[in-house]
Amino acid sequence: MKQKQPSAIAAFFDFDETLLAIDSAGIGFKVLREQGYLTKTFMLKMAISMLLKKAGLINEKIIARTFLSFYKGRDPQPFIDSAQSFYDEHLQPNLSPAVTQKLLWHQEQGHQTVLVTGSIEYYLKPVIEDLGIDHLLCSHLEIDNDGLFSGRSKGPICVGEAKVTLAKVLAEIHGIDLAQSYSYGNSELDIPMMKQVNHPIVVNPTPKLARYAQQNNWPDI
Repeated sequence: MKQKQPSAIAAFFDFDETLLAIDSAGIGFKVLREQGYLTKTFMLKMAISMLLKKAGLINEKIIARTFLSFYKGRDPQPFIDSAQSFYDEHLQPNLSPAVTQKLLWHQEQGHQTVLVTGSIEYYLKPVIEDLGIDHLLCSHLEIDNDGLFSGRSKGPICVGEAKVTLAKVLAEIHGIDLAQSYSYGNSELDIPMMKQVNHPIVVNPTPKLARYAQQNNWPDI
């Protein structure tokens, strides 16, 4: 029996504050703090970074690099082992019902579905397994020669233009026509990805994305 060809149409979903109604990093920090992983020095460093970002003095990539430095010298296995329970307890209950319904609709149409996010691979695997998402584009943690996290990313941090680069590679491999596709996002950092498709859709947008979407007649949900 001839296998059906995958659809050339795809739906790209950002994760934090899009498919997930809240910011997974915020929950992650809370859990890590409760488990005694976070030092006061690191928490202060992140708090300062977040204030600088809010003031527009640093961007999301710098925030991500600061966060990744937490993992330096740590054994990956405990984090991998705890990913499923983290999803079950903290992420799954906070999935956006409206965006999840859109995901299900795309799957019913036979569209390829893609999670494209700056979040880290190990805790996203339970997400794509539970929701049946076809492809994952995200940030990866580098492993050093001792088998420990180096505190750096392996490859680009998946935000802004990096999302576009990775999406184009995925499209080439899997026969996706970006012009026919959909992209869901909540932040101005998602604009480069959303401009690649004919169906950009905003979700709980930041002020900058809301203004851009209004100027370009992008719908929201």
